[in-house]
Amino acid sequence: MSTTSTSTPDQPQWGYERPDCRGPNALGLFIDDLQRVLDIYADDIAAQPAQLYEAQAQANELVRRYAALKGVPAAFEGQSVNLRVARNSAGSVQLVPLFSAGLKQALISLLNVGGPRQ
Repeated sequence: MSTTSTSTPDQPQWGYERPDCRGPNALGLFIDDLQRVLDIYADDIAAQPAQLYEAQAQANELVRRYAALKGVPAAFEGQSVNLRVARNSAGSVQLVPLFSAGLKQALISLLNVGGPRQ
C-alpha cells in the first residue's frame, strides 16, 4: 500500500512511524494521518468514484497499523473508520470519515482533555 508505506526523504513521516506515537498523542497523530489520506483522495473522488475503495483500504490500513503499535491506547483495537462520499452545501464532493463507537469515544475524550471551553 503505497500511501501508508514507510516515509521517504521526499515524503513526510506518518504518525505511526514517529517515536512519540504513544498514549493520547497517538490519537492526535492518527487524525493527522487520516486527514492526509482524505487529502490524497479528495480530488479524485468526484471524477473517479471507485477511488473510494482505495481510500477505504488506506483508512483500514491506518487503523491496523495504529492497533499494532505498542504503547498506544486500546482505542484502536477492533475499531474502524468507514469513509462515505457526501456533497457539502457548496455542492463539492467530500470524503467523510465515520468512526466506530470506541474510536469515536476515544477521540472525543482527547478533545475534552483541555476541559470545558468558554
